[in-house]
Amino acid sequence: MAIRLRDLIQIDPIDTIEKRAVGIKLPFGKKNPFILDYTTKDHAKSKLINVLLTSPGERLYQPLFGVGLKNRLFEQQTEESQEELRSIINTQVGIFVPEVNVENIRFRIEDHILYVTINFVLVVSNEPESITLSFANTNNQTL
Repeated sequence: MAIRLRDLIQIDPIDTIEKRAVGIKLPFGKKNPFILDYTTKDHAKSKLINVLLTSPGERLYQPLFGVGLKNRLFEQQTEESQEELRSIINTQVGIFVPEVNVENIRFRIEDHILYVTINFVLVVSNEPESITLSFANTNNQTL
């Protein structure tokens, strides 16, 4: 009888220390704004969301930080503009969130809501993850 072993799972050494927070969860909570992340995976997601939603020039002492998705998404969407946005996202993530590798970025529009889905892999564990951000068209612009 053959024994099948599980695939090797790597974890970040900081994740082995119980009750030690890695960072602050983003976006902030309503009742308690400072909810903590206790794993590298959760903190990488928080950092990725922060980079995507922050506009360049918005973060103090880091004027080049951020993609500014809110400002860019309701411009006229063409293949060229989406490729440019993908390039900006990949560059920003490479600089500010080096613990993830972006695999795929998809844009989808349903009922005047734009959904941005980013599939990524954690570098430490090679574990696939994804996030989806939604943006409502509040200015009655044509999509």
